Amino acid sequence: MLKLRSGLLLAAMSLSLAGCDSYPDISDSERNQPDPSEASNDTFFGADDITEERPVLATLSSDNTIDHYKFTIFQDYNGPLTVTLSGITGDADIELYDFNLNLVSWSRTADTSEELIELWHDAAYNSDSYDNGQYFIRVYTRDAGLISDYTLEWDFDQGNAE
Repeated sequence: MLKLRSGLLLAAMSLSLAGCDSYPDISDSERNQPDPSEASNDTFFGADDITEERPVLATLSSDNTIDHYKFTIFQDYNGPLTVTLSGITGDADIELYDFNLNLVSWSRTADTSEELIELWHDAAYNSDSYDNGQYFIRVYTRDAGLISDYTLEWDFDQGNAE
């Protein structure tokens, strides 16, 4: 019976692992392994650092359908966090990931509508990590023929923190 149970356990583990998604893609597609030396911001490894003070002005195009960014909230406070994608000239969407690359929120409105993510930053959630307060943003389009300019901004309102 023990053998059967361990066989069932292995089968259950295999089934749960078989359903795992490799999304988000942080690998070099040619070698199918992580490539932390990525020169562009097309992967999470190459994510560009952004600050709260300076909006990002960028463009998605047929040869650049995904951009990645990262930022860190250094204050040990709770408070509202807002990420905005505006000035969109084509259909683009945003996703927000935590320091472990877990998808925590997204905005996928149609056409050129502004994309907005609002959530509560909980400093305690990140306090045990060396990546305290780090977030990643993925800006992308599903229309490979599209050219879309955009402005990306984030804001942490420490003044409204509790």
